[in-house]
Formats: sequence, structure tokens, C-alpha cells
Amino acid sequence: MTAPTVSTTGTVTNPLGTLPFLLPFVVYVLHTLEELPGFAAWATPLQTRTTDTFAGYHIPLMLLVLLGSRRATAAGGRWMIAASAFQWQFAVNAVFHLGSWVILGEYSPGAVTAAVIALPATVFTSAGFTGTATSPPARSVCPWSSAP
Repeated sequence: MTAPTVSTTGTVTNPLGTLPFLLPFVVYVLHTLEELPGFAAWATPLQTRTTDTFAGYHIPLMLLVLLGSRRATAAGGRWMIAASAFQWQFAVNAVFHLGSWVILGEYSPGAVTAAVIALPATVFTSAGFTGTATSPPARSVCPWSSAP
């Protein structure tokens, strides 16, 4: 992997561009597509919900994650922290799905994307946020910093 380079104007460039900051949205969409057909029925003993209800509350959440991911690519700063938090939430959700599968002995809808997409994306995204994969244009990750 090529390390980021900083130009004389302070802009960080990297062959991966903004990909790590957009991954939380992509992970969420793919994971929800796996969950949608069967998660409501699977979770019914735990809580009452229908597929329509499940889809209904995921749509605004997807838009929120899209906003956070998109703003992280443009503005950095606090938005990078939001995008990172979203991705780490997907990692915790992946542990839930995989743990449920092991403990209950039955497939938990969402477990495949959790293992194959969410966990690797979290590792990749974390590397991006620490600057080993990519960084947005010359912005501070620290929300209380006044540095550009």
C-alpha cells in the first residue's frame, strides 16, 4: 500500500482517495440487504417487528450514514469521527450476528456480510482514519482543534 503524500499546499493525496470514508455507507446497504428478507422473522421471539417496520427505520439511518460518510470525504474533522463511529458500530453489530450464530446454533440474518464485509471494512477504514490508507484534504481529525 502506498503511503499518503502531502503537497506543499498541505493537501493529502493517496491512491485510495476517499474510499475508507464511504465504506460505512456501502457496508450498511449491503448488510441491510442481507438482513431484510429474514431478520424480522428471526428476531420475532426477541421483539415484535415486521419486515416493513425493519425497512422503515433503516431508511433514515442509511441516509444519516450516507451524510456522515459524504461529509467526511469533503470536510473531515468531526465528520471523520462520525464516519468512524458508524463503521465501528457495524463491527459491534457483526460481533452480535456472529455470536448469535454460534450461541444459538442457527444462521443470524446479516452474519455473512458481518464476517465478509463489515469486519474487514472496519480494519481498512480504521487504517484510513489513522492516515495509513488515506486522509481527507488537510483537515484536523480532532474536533476541538482550530488547525485547518
